This record gives sequence, C-alpha cells and structure tokens, in this order.
Amino acid sequence: MNIGKNTTFRKLGKVLPDILAGMTGFWILNGTAFFLLLVFFFVLIFPLSNRHSRAYKAIEDLTTTLKWYATKKDLSNDAWITSARQETELYKQEIEKCESFLKERDNRLEAIFLREDPEKGPIKIEDEALWKNEYMKRSSALLTKLQTNNIAVGEGALLFQNWGPDIPPWDAILPAQKRFWILEAIISIILNDTGITKLGKIAFRESSPAYDPSFEQLYTVIPLTISVELQADCIQFFLHDILKSDITFVIEGVTILSTNKTLPHSALMGSEDDLNKDGANNPASNPIIDVTIDAYVIDYKA
Repeated sequence: MNIGKNTTFRKLGKVLPDILAGMTGFWILNGTAFFLLLVFFFVLIFPLSNRHSRAYKAIEDLTTTLKWYATKKDLSNDAWITSARQETELYKQEIEKCESFLKERDNRLEAIFLREDPEKGPIKIEDEALWKNEYMKRSSALLTKLQTNNIAVGEGALLFQNWGPDIPPWDAILPAQKRFWILEAIISIILNDTGITKLGKIAFRESSPAYDPSFEQLYTVIPLTISVELQADCIQFFLHDILKSDITFVIEGVTILSTNKTLPHSALMGSEDDLNKDGANNPASNPIIDVTIDAYVIDYKA
C-alpha cells in the first residue's frame, strides 16, 4: 500500500511542475493583456473621454444660455435695434459720399472729346478717326497758347501722341486721352500768371516709387515729371495751383536749381503800387530758378 502511495506522489511530482508552468504562462499572458489595456485606456480612451466631456459640457452650457434667452421676457431690445439700424444707414451714406467724391474727381480724367451735334448738342466722339483729328487740333491749340503768352518751350517739351497716318484703336486712345487732359491742365496752370518763363518738359514716367500697389483695386497712378523755369517768388503759387487742379495731382518731390538769371527790369515794370511792394523794382529780388516736380495723377477705378 505504501508502494502505491509513493507511486502516486511520484506521478504527481512529475505532473505538478508542468501544471504550474502552464498556469504561470497563463497569468503572465493575462497580466500583459491587462497592462496593455490600462495603457490604451490612459493614453487614448481617457483623454478622448475628457475631451468629449468638455465639449458636451460646453454645448450644455450654451443650450442652457440659449434657453434662458428664449424664455426671458425682455429679450427684445428696441433701442439697440434702432441704434444698429441708424449706424448701418450712416455707414451706407458715408460710403455713397466717398464713391460720389471719387467719381466726381475722376470725371475730368475719364472724359472723352465732345463734338457739337445740331440736334443733340455736345456728344462724345466715338469714331476713332474723328477723335484723332480732334486730338491733333487741340494739341496744336495748346502749343499756340504758349507761344501767344510768350512762354518759351523747350525742345520736346510736350510729347503729344503721334500715330502718323494710322488710326489709333480705342485701347490706345483711352490712355492718350487721359494724358492729354493732364497736359492741358498743366498748361492752363502755366498760363495762369504763375511767373513761369519757360516750359522745359512734361514727361510721363512708367512707375512711381510712392505708389502702393495694394491700392490697385481702388486706383492706379499716372506718374510724370514737370520741368519749368520761373520766378523764385512764384513757386508757391505754382505748386498751389497744381494741387487745387480739377485733376488729382500728388506731388512726390520738388527740386530747385539756380539759373543765375534774373527777370529783366522792364518785365518788372508795373503799376506804381507794384513798384513799392518789398523792393519789387529790384531785378535781383526776382531770380529765375529751374524747378523739377515729380508727381503722379490718381486714376480712380470706376
């Protein structure tokens, strides 16, 4: 009998390590799985759950606030609504004023030559050949005005467009028309008794360093340089007349150089009152200077 018990214990001793080894592997596998689940929960599930909880709370708070506003008896604020409507109306009025101002300032530059129609009166010239003839006639008239008023004109001072025998298309006419109005405005200023003795040159430039291209949707510019010879004490009046012109000039810079010339005494002879003003009868008090003005004209968009 003892022999049988010993045999059983020996068999159990051989099997038990195998059983324990299998159980150890089982618990290690379960522990590893449990650990991975904890890591997954704290790394992914828990933060995501918190985020959803915060979003849910924010929506719940917003819903509560909206319900409070919806159930509130004095929600409608008539004074605020009236004020907002008045503010909107004032804003629209100011925008309309600005648009009207820009359009009015740009009317002169955007205009096209007119011709007299017996039935309709003045009408816009829409024929390219007729426009070219009108352009040549008016350009010649401007030069004649300068000569009539004894204003010396430098060589190539006025570079009017010359198409020769060709008829210009409208895409060439429109910029030439704008430049003509600019030349006409400057010549009118020169003839307006501003003390100018010589027109050196009016030259159009390709670009202006002072222009900000970010405003291109509102306006572009037509840069130019004006060179004149005039009496020194008249420069302020010349600049003033440029800035108050119907065409919107912006002066970028002014360069003044001495010519070592003075106005002849005979040219200063005027009324007795004029001779007594600040020594105006002294030729040395009226030196002639060269003035170069860099400017541009604002061309507003329609």
